[in-house]
Amino acid sequence: MEATKSTEYYGEEVLHVEPHGIDPISVNERHGKPRNIFTLWFSANLEFATLTLGVLAVGLFGLNLTQAAVSIVIGTGLGAIFIGLLTTFGYRWGIPQLIQSRSAFGFYGNFLPALFNFISGMGWYAVNTVLGVYALQWLLPIGFVPDLLIMIVLQAVVSIYGHNLIHFVEKVAALFLAVIFIITTIYALGQIHFGIAENFKAPVFSGTAGSIILTIGTTLSYMMGWLTFSSDYSRYLPHNTSTKKAFSFAFFGNFIPAVWLELLGAGLATVKPNINTPTDLVSGLMPHPIVVVTMIAIMVGTITANVLNIYSGSLSLLAIDVSWVRAIAPKRWIAALIIGIAGGIISYLGGTSGYYENYSNFLLLLAYWISPWLAIIVTDYMMHLRKSDGVWQFYEGSGNVRAGLYAFILAILASYPFFNQSILMGPIAKAYPQIGDISYYVSFVVAMILYAIFSKFSKRPTAPKGNLA
Repeated sequence: MEATKSTEYYGEEVLHVEPHGIDPISVNERHGKPRNIFTLWFSANLEFATLTLGVLAVGLFGLNLTQAAVSIVIGTGLGAIFIGLLTTFGYRWGIPQLIQSRSAFGFYGNFLPALFNFISGMGWYAVNTVLGVYALQWLLPIGFVPDLLIMIVLQAVVSIYGHNLIHFVEKVAALFLAVIFIITTIYALGQIHFGIAENFKAPVFSGTAGSIILTIGTTLSYMMGWLTFSSDYSRYLPHNTSTKKAFSFAFFGNFIPAVWLELLGAGLATVKPNINTPTDLVSGLMPHPIVVVTMIAIMVGTITANVLNIYSGSLSLLAIDVSWVRAIAPKRWIAALIIGIAGGIISYLGGTSGYYENYSNFLLLLAYWISPWLAIIVTDYMMHLRKSDGVWQFYEGSGNVRAGLYAFILAILASYPFFNQSILMGPIAKAYPQIGDISYYVSFVVAMILYAIFSKFSKRPTAPKGNLA
């Protein structure tokens, strides 16, 4: 339950394997500028999974472009606000996001959200890798498995080196990806059918209101997929970093590229409504030389997104701080390697079936646990952490099982009747499909109320002697 501080100096070295895992980042290791947060998130969101998310709104849920655009802005904006908030937590305590939640869940109670985040990291890794492999197959048609192995190696190398190399790669890739997607957008604008009507025969059309709610939910879920990573990439920033700057760079670094590419995806769905391979969205849209560069950009975007999934997933695995985990993953880079291999296997399985429906189901499943987790983290901050900077409360002072775990489980159970997707349909959603999937809103409110009540009657620990400052 204690933080083990690494004695190896890391500094700003890029080609040096990061020695830190889930331990607090000391004052002499703090470095970087708030603008680095913008390039990291901007680059990570300029990827094909973001674009295909927009396709869901029109191609799967049957909305017209105006309805899709409004839904995308609402869902993305709401999620980006919370990413901005949690980013400011990172440099305050210098610890990973899933260690911070120990304050609400307790040391052992936090194992459940840490496990979920570990699985989510692998899931996102698989979603993105499949897209990267599709692009690589277009460029190098040597078979799905060989191309998959190439993508796994490229992504694993950056993740193993850790924090500094990840920030460097994201910064370098940002301009390249922006230029390519600007070109793609220009070519797409002349072909998009802006006046397309609602498609009542779309595979998951749930009435106008239901499909709008589903689109808001999936775009919000996409942003929520980054929420549990937020502090991981700001924890090295100096303690006196401007809150306004950190929040703004995190918010716009997510909002701008996500809304841009999701709107582009929605538009492209009016050009090619029936596609099995996502890269077909652009392969016939532009001249061959530009398509080649675009496929390279899709591969690069896969890497910029997945290095975050592998890195943060590895920190979540380490947060399950028990003997058998320490035995198989004694260091962060080994945990990253494990995720790279396991996620590659999931990529192989996921790449052989319908991409779009799998993607939609995965996004909604993701929100089912992240929404109540977020409610508890925010409530815990407002009630307990806002005036406390002591790192001890996440280690020696975290306790075993705390109120957050009980609120978390009960909130998920309370939201089950509202689950609305093909593989998991709750009774209320089944009876009233026009309401879409509102389970994450229900779980958020229930978790917030329950945690506030439970926490009010729970005893908070006091700082032990010789605690971590």
